[in-house]
Amino acid sequence: MMVKRGNILAGGIFLLIGLCLLKVAMAPHEMLFADPNAMHIMTYPKILIFIWIGASVLYLLGPRDENDWYDFKKARIQLGKVLLCIVAYVFTFEYIGLFGSTLLFLLVFFWIMGYRNKLTVPVAVMVALLAWLSFEKLLGIPMPRPFFLALL
Repeated sequence: MMVKRGNILAGGIFLLIGLCLLKVAMAPHEMLFADPNAMHIMTYPKILIFIWIGASVLYLLGPRDENDWYDFKKARIQLGKVLLCIVAYVFTFEYIGLFGSTLLFLLVFFWIMGYRNKLTVPVAVMVALLAWLSFEKLLGIPMPRPFFLALL
């Protein structure tokens, strides 16, 4: 079993970013509703961040194949764009809400990954709408409202 420095670096970077995002998500946020039974607005991002951190730890501790076919150097620009997209998703979540941040994330992610056809926009809208309906309406989890709705 051979562990490459690039693999340790990638896992360490993912772990560090996850811990930084967790610190931001754990900061106190103002609740939109006074319902004591309602979940906190940052519960969903916290769940995603814990999954991120767990995957990073598993990546660092997991076995490696000696013939590791994945070349980190070739993909680091693409990886950086995807990481920036995910970090932007977490930070925009509180300001433009679940629907807006998910829609923006998916559109940018599809563009970065090269999926540029006529189905990407409808798919992004449907996934964002289903996420919003699932959490806000079905599960009753209050999500952040877009800042511009407060101006109306």
